[in-house]
Amino acid sequence: MIWSIAWRNVWRNKLRSIIMIAAIALGLFAGVFTMAFMQGAVDARIESATKTELAHLQIHDPDFLVNNDIAFKIENADELTRQVETLDSVVAASKRLIAEPFIMAAHGTGGGKLIGITPEQEKKVTDIWEKIVDGAYLEHDSRMPPMVVGEKLAKRLRLKVGTRINLQMVDRNGDLSIKGYRVSGIYRTTNTSYDESTLFVRFEDLQAQLGMEENTAHEIAVLLDNGNEAALVKPSIQKMVGNYDVQTWKELSPEMSLLTDSMDQYMYIFILIILLALCFGIINTMLMAVLERIKEIGMLMAVGMNKRRIFSMIILESVLLTVSGGMLGMFIGSVVTKFFETRPINLAMFAEGLENYGFASQIYTSLQSETLITIGILVILTGVLSAIWPARKALKLNPAEATRTE
Repeated sequence: MIWSIAWRNVWRNKLRSIIMIAAIALGLFAGVFTMAFMQGAVDARIESATKTELAHLQIHDPDFLVNNDIAFKIENADELTRQVETLDSVVAASKRLIAEPFIMAAHGTGGGKLIGITPEQEKKVTDIWEKIVDGAYLEHDSRMPPMVVGEKLAKRLRLKVGTRINLQMVDRNGDLSIKGYRVSGIYRTTNTSYDESTLFVRFEDLQAQLGMEENTAHEIAVLLDNGNEAALVKPSIQKMVGNYDVQTWKELSPEMSLLTDSMDQYMYIFILIILLALCFGIINTMLMAVLERIKEIGMLMAVGMNKRRIFSMIILESVLLTVSGGMLGMFIGSVVTKFFETRPINLAMFAEGLENYGFASQIYTSLQSETLITIGILVILTGVLSAIWPARKALKLNPAEATRTE
């Protein structure tokens, strides 16, 4: 009975209720869509960082990451790579050599990070080969060793496919080594800082220039079925590789770890701000509804309705009003979000700024069912909390005085 009375009371003033429901729906729609957009942007950044730049796990000599000294290497790299690939959760593993050369080109010089890779292995771990926008990957045969460079670096040094670059670095014996490479391909990712600093050559070519021993490497990159399981798989790989250091992508990139760990907090703070703003509107609406019905509430008290039932009735009115608007807003937000899950939001006008921070200019929304459930609970709590003050005001009424109110 209380439910039916509360529902009829909601619609006593239809215009006011419709405006309030529309305001709640609009606020929740904005909240749901913004959360889905932010989550989609973060998911894209994580995918780019793990699938293009870092992989899910990396293995190094414990001292290598301190200063990238080429003397700190992984022995028996081929055997370790094959052993790691036998784990059920591992999709592929790729050995790498790492160097920090001085780049000398016809139109400029600069520094960077040089990665020596085995193309067949690397194609299973990262997708740089899919990012080639000009030329070919390292499988291209030529008289001079091939190199793949980022588009940003190519523009800065005015490099084209076929351009010769000389790389100067210190080899394993401490001697200065200079070797010429020819640009075979230019790649482009969503991270311009990565494109400007990272170059790729074949493993054997860098091995020869550095004078590294056979069956050694500086890094083994590991791709998993599910990147979220990196921390769970790490102990198994650590046990397998012994004294070498195994790090997850979150440990390798603290800024990415901070981004993922704090995103949920930021999103719920955002939705709480929206609900807090709506809370004041609901309080105002319910307070007006109570003040308009002072005489009616006094008569209900006079005929024997106890204060607990009156309190419940006003709380239910607020909850029904809030839930109606909230469910409508979440439904519209879910539909719009679903649409943009398969059709990207194009932010091409902001592409340069976004890519400076590693974010793509085309964002697919992402919304989890747990998020909707949490928002639904918050909406109900908002309705309850918003009605407490108006309901308490109603309970303070004196039945004799209230019935005489005009």
